[in-house]
Amino acid sequence: MRTPAARTLADYGVIVRRSWWLIIGTVAAALAAGFAYTSLSEEVYESTSAILVLPTASDTPVTGARTAGQVNLDTEAQLVKSTEVAVAAAEALGADAPDDLVSRVSVTVPPNTAVLEIAFHAGNPEDARAGAIAFSEAYLDHRRSGATASLDSAIAAATVGLDAVNADIAAAEDELSGMDSDGSGRSGLESELDGLRQQAEEIEAEIAAIEAQQGAITPGRVINQASAPSAPISPNALFNLAAALGLGLPLGLILAWARHRLARKVAYPTDLVERCELDVLASVPPGVKFQRREVFGAYSPGGRVFSQLRNVVSSQLTHDQRVIVVAGVAPGPAASVVAANLATAMARAGDRATAVAANPSTTVGLPELFGTDSVPGLADVWSGRVDLTEATHAAPRQPSLNVIGPGAAARAAGPTSEAAAETFTKLAEAGRFVVVDAPPLSCSADAQLLAGHADAVILAVQSGRDSISETAAAALAMRQIDTPLLGAILLPSVLGPMNTVPLPTARRESELAADAEVSQDETPTDSLEPVADEEATTQVMPAVPSTVPAAESR
Repeated sequence: MRTPAARTLADYGVIVRRSWWLIIGTVAAALAAGFAYTSLSEEVYESTSAILVLPTASDTPVTGARTAGQVNLDTEAQLVKSTEVAVAAAEALGADAPDDLVSRVSVTVPPNTAVLEIAFHAGNPEDARAGAIAFSEAYLDHRRSGATASLDSAIAAATVGLDAVNADIAAAEDELSGMDSDGSGRSGLESELDGLRQQAEEIEAEIAAIEAQQGAITPGRVINQASAPSAPISPNALFNLAAALGLGLPLGLILAWARHRLARKVAYPTDLVERCELDVLASVPPGVKFQRREVFGAYSPGGRVFSQLRNVVSSQLTHDQRVIVVAGVAPGPAASVVAANLATAMARAGDRATAVAANPSTTVGLPELFGTDSVPGLADVWSGRVDLTEATHAAPRQPSLNVIGPGAAARAAGPTSEAAAETFTKLAEAGRFVVVDAPPLSCSADAQLLAGHADAVILAVQSGRDSISETAAAALAMRQIDTPLLGAILLPSVLGPMNTVPLPTARRESELAADAEVSQDETPTDSLEPVADEEATTQVMPAVPSTVPAAESR
């Protein structure tokens, strides 16, 4: 797995899979909140009446209005919610709070129409219907009274004029009745009386015309009478749950992303790729079971992973490159497990390999995993007590694999650059591969020193245990030297008994009974019989081989 140049959809899928419980929990909480809101909210019913607004003589066109026509419907919509209309509607409903009624009214104007839709909200269907009817009638009455106000003024003025003319007629008639039939001025008075009577008839005709016009005024009509709604408009359970889902899912994804970015421990291969800038050479599945003091069998799930790792490592090294340093991040058995299984996989492939225990701080070292002696070992060679050949022990069940233990003074005497270079040179000349179990980088610089004289470096990272910051620092430390950093191998968070100090060689009967239940592919190597060939068992590699077997030249 190489470091990607850009994040892909699959990378986001990994983030979702690793925090699926957080996403589902967030969505479930949001849906529960939506359901609770729906259950606790009061029901609201809405009834709507539609009014066709007709023009009257008092209507004047408004320049630049949003609605076309003689009637400005935006103005009329505001009149529906005016105080005068609300007071009239409150009187019709028997309510005492017109302001509360106004807050429950909504008016809409459908596009390209002369229609007002008056909707009223209430806690039950009948109140909603009554409120819509009351506001519709109050609005029409208000509009009718506004349209007839000028006509009423004209009628009142004409009535006053008619009364004055009638008074003049009565005075003229009284004066005429007191005159002699042949008296002078009678004819003139009669002529004046006829004029007054004609004027009175004209005023009466004018009043009748105005009254007729007043009766013909139609401010509008209800074209859709309000009815009692059959179902509430609020709360809308489907809408509330959809809104809760629409909020909960993005929130869950945000929390999953934050958890991914704020994670302190390495948990998945993508953490190594994205946050530590490391190539992932292999990843041991979490379901692989680790037993005490053993390496994986050839056909076990763990054995197949390390066989693939051997192929990857071998393909990236030339024939002259033989020394591989395996370093852990934090103290623990991770590097020892990787070094032991990688060396075993190389030996199974026919290559002569040497596993070197240069990590004295591990809880389970190479001698415990292979069943060899830890003394004499590497520290004894570097201190000059023994020769390299004396510290090299043949693995009991791998004829082409040798093991060098940490030695008696491993914790007291650290490596020197000259000693490490000399040792690696001799071992590389004697075998195809040299796998070094180096100390962890978080507490020692010995791994960096050893890697300086090696041909390749592999980081052993344990998920759920090694922090991302320490892993990135370890990778940076290895990149600061000239030795290529091939990448990292990710181990599960649980290594079984290897996380504790191993028991003595002699096992209890209960442990032997437990080992008997292990499948054939997972059979511990220390339960196998040693190789019968005594010469192969006690073989110690020479310092410099005279020839290289054909199997080594692959």
